[in-house]
Amino acid sequence: MPSRFFNRVHKTLAFRLTFWYSAIFILSSLTLFIVSYLFVFSTVRDNRGAIEAQLSKYQSLVESRGVGALESAIQGQRVPSRRSTFFVRIVDANNVPLLLSHPLLWQKFDFARAPNEAEGRWHYYTSRRDGDLLEVASVRLTDKKLLQVGKSIQDREEVLERFRETLLATIIPMVLIGVAGGAFLAFRALRPIRNLSTVTRSIVDTGRFDARVPANEAGDELNELGVLFNQMLAKIEALIAGMKNALDNVAHDLRTPVTRLRGMAEQALRSEAGEGAIREALADCLEESERVVTMLNTLMDISEAETGTTKLSIDDVNLSALVEEVVELYEYVAEDKSVALSTRAPTHLYLRGDRGRLRQVIANLVDNAIKYTAGGGRVEIEAFQKDEQAVVIVRDTGIGIPPDELPRIWDRLFRGDKSRSQRGLGLGLSLVKAVVQAHQGQVEASPNPAGGSIFALYLPLSRAA
Repeated sequence: MPSRFFNRVHKTLAFRLTFWYSAIFILSSLTLFIVSYLFVFSTVRDNRGAIEAQLSKYQSLVESRGVGALESAIQGQRVPSRRSTFFVRIVDANNVPLLLSHPLLWQKFDFARAPNEAEGRWHYYTSRRDGDLLEVASVRLTDKKLLQVGKSIQDREEVLERFRETLLATIIPMVLIGVAGGAFLAFRALRPIRNLSTVTRSIVDTGRFDARVPANEAGDELNELGVLFNQMLAKIEALIAGMKNALDNVAHDLRTPVTRLRGMAEQALRSEAGEGAIREALADCLEESERVVTMLNTLMDISEAETGTTKLSIDDVNLSALVEEVVELYEYVAEDKSVALSTRAPTHLYLRGDRGRLRQVIANLVDNAIKYTAGGGRVEIEAFQKDEQAVVIVRDTGIGIPPDELPRIWDRLFRGDKSRSQRGLGLGLSLVKAVVQAHQGQVEASPNPAGGSIFALYLPLSRAA
């Protein structure tokens, strides 16, 4: 069991991040400690080099100009601390001091031992007060005097030993800090990934797409991934809802035309009428099937537009010219019904959109206006610019829309009581709204004070406008 748990854990991204962070942190710290140790070690050793250099300098000065010259040179120096100044002493063969630099600095050191050592040897004198050492190098002058130059230091081995103990004492906390820090950073960094996995697992288990990844304010790449994932889920949810609504509408509204087709076919088969009656029944079946196909195509167009999957051929469209085309198409229909059809629009009014879809929208509104306007009425189409939008108004003096039905006219397959006498599928306004929203626009309907209805389209203008 432990081996299986380890095999599962060590393959995770969190484990790898923790391992690599801890390894880099620990190796970097060890490298720093080793470099520091070598630096301290070399610094202690380099103290001898400074003493030897000063000894050689003072030897040359004494042998060339005498002890007085060295004493003058030392007295000309300011008295620094014992840690930073050099100890200088000259004694004769009987260990009688002839010269001692800054006696107050060295009075605590024990110089009782006679320096019988040969020149060039290193000697150490201990301080009776604080345990410091005075490291001294000696050289025999030509007149048998002994010149000593040294510097106060702590015991080299003591310094290095304490430094090594400090390093060893910090290794365990350093490793613990590295592992804990790596685990903490990995946990924090991978929190968006865990949230993403949780949401994905929830969707797989429940089949519901309303779950969302919690957002944070970090603004990093993982947060951006969560935002994009939520947008993708919203898109999928909208597509599934659109498909469900379309299937529900099709299942509900195909029953009537299919039943009618079946009834006409059965009646033709049972009838003993001649070939003419059968041909007429076939013609009715063909007309009804065409109506079904039109309804299915329109429902699919509406679903695609509502879910954002419609492929729009976006281009700069001259809305004024488009309105004129639609009016020209329906002017004969309006003339047959004795409906006055008029238009008012600027010469050039451009917007950004799909010319074919926008033509279909305006044609639907004009067709409805003429269809539900009695003879002697009028239909007016107006286009103009308002702020950063192109506005199209279709105004009629027809039967109007009851206030209680006004919010429902955009629903699929809805037909008001006044409109049931007219032939139609109840999908035109649903298609109009879906296409307009796909163009980032709006459509509104309101009663006409003069009687009838007013439909207003608001579409974003093109930059070329």
